[in-house]
Amino acid sequence: MSVSMIQLRDVTKVYSMGRGAVKVHALRGVSLQVEEGEFLAIMGHSGSGKSTLLNILGCLDRPTSGEYLLHGRPVQGLSSNELAEVRNRTIGFVFQSFNLLPKLNALGNVELPMVYAGVPPKKRREAAMRALEMVGVGDRAHHKPSELSGGQQQRVAIARAIVSEPKLVLADEPTGNLDTAASREIMDLLTDMNRRGITVIVVTHEPEVAACTPRVLTFRDGVCVEDRRQAAGGAAS
Repeated sequence: MSVSMIQLRDVTKVYSMGRGAVKVHALRGVSLQVEEGEFLAIMGHSGSGKSTLLNILGCLDRPTSGEYLLHGRPVQGLSSNELAEVRNRTIGFVFQSFNLLPKLNALGNVELPMVYAGVPPKKRREAAMRALEMVGVGDRAHHKPSELSGGQQQRVAIARAIVSEPKLVLADEPTGNLDTAASREIMDLLTDMNRRGITVIVVTHEPEVAACTPRVLTFRDGVCVEDRRQAAGGAAS
């Protein structure tokens, strides 16, 4: 019997805010499954819980209650070091603000995850170059972020996310700082990654971005209010 890549069972997340310890319920009993190889979008307004959910899926945060299983393995019992290893080996992250180090060129930025993983310099340089070429910016390998357009910076960020060959890529508003043409290119890249077998989850508030994915989860007030399948390209099915 196959095991889902992601299983959430009645997951809640509660934050204490300020000196008065005001409780903010970011997630309220979320249960869902994501199969290996899926491509889906998580939509919702600010404060809906979508970014909190992504942080939990990415092992950057822990649920207050409930259970999260990644490849059938309970995540909440892992130590901080074990969580870091899961993030480094299994998950690639793409952020709205690119999160590139300004003093490193594109090649150096893409190498970073392999530096932390202890990959030898020659091997990681070759892998970083392959990743840059895969996303179409191999010719910009020796340029620093300030010398790249927004779309090129996001391509470098995607190369960094996939250089360690993760099973899962989590993209948080990956087109939020880009114009329409660059946004379309980035979604095409994520679609191509998914076709190569990588599970891709995109958090977005843009319907045009969600229209590119076969499955859309809509969150409101910490609850998934809709789980919709559609033809990638936008028509609901």
